[in-house]
Amino acid sequence: MKETTARVRVFADREEAARAAAEELVSTVAGATPERPRRILLSGGTTPEPMYRSLASEPMRSRIDWNSIECYVGDERPVPPDHPESNFGLAYRALLEPLGLQAPRTYRIRGEASDLELAARRYEALIRARFAAAPSADPAFDLVYLGLGENGHTASLFPGVLIPDDPPRLVVAVWIEALQGMRATVTYRLLNAAHRIVFLVTGKEKAAAVQRTLAPNESEEPTPAARVSPVHGEAIWLLDRDAASRLPRAALERERG
Repeated sequence: MKETTARVRVFADREEAARAAAEELVSTVAGATPERPRRILLSGGTTPEPMYRSLASEPMRSRIDWNSIECYVGDERPVPPDHPESNFGLAYRALLEPLGLQAPRTYRIRGEASDLELAARRYEALIRARFAAAPSADPAFDLVYLGLGENGHTASLFPGVLIPDDPPRLVVAVWIEALQGMRATVTYRLLNAAHRIVFLVTGKEKAAAVQRTLAPNESEEPTPAARVSPVHGEAIWLLDRDAASRLPRAALERERG
């Protein structure tokens, strides 16, 4: 496995980490225009909610030209957008709805579709069309937000999930054995084409997964998140103290200040 060269930053608590994650969007969108927008991939789960609320509140919201952003989602559960478990639904309630008329154009995976694989293929086609990417090219998001599950999954790339390589896919529907259910998710191929990936991880319950991903023992199987390593971009891990509590000093010294 390729050794990760991700930058690791540790913050006092969840709120500080969330504000740092929001600042990554501010810096990414600098210089963008509606004609040349920055494209952002949003993460699901509950961890990014404080970040979304920070972005939608002053003074952060006024620092961003929301017309110069396009948003997408990294994965979705097989539920409609108004369902409490919908990843798009969380982003809508915490970010898009509070922004009102300022809200950026956002494209969602249709989790309520009767055929989730077809919904995944249509989402892949939409991404290629928006990026004007040929089938042989990999669209490169300007900024990708990801989280981390206690079992080391990110997006809906769970342990044991196999992604078809032929033909190369950017978005797929997968069966999650641990959940006994389907999810639609972006693939490693799409994630690793990004210019910048930001992992936002908080809570002591994530500490073991953070350690297995960033500083695994030789006997440990790589986590799914460990396979996320941008080919030409950078990966940044924003952790609170609890999530970083099992990392060795060497990992914590990757970035100072």
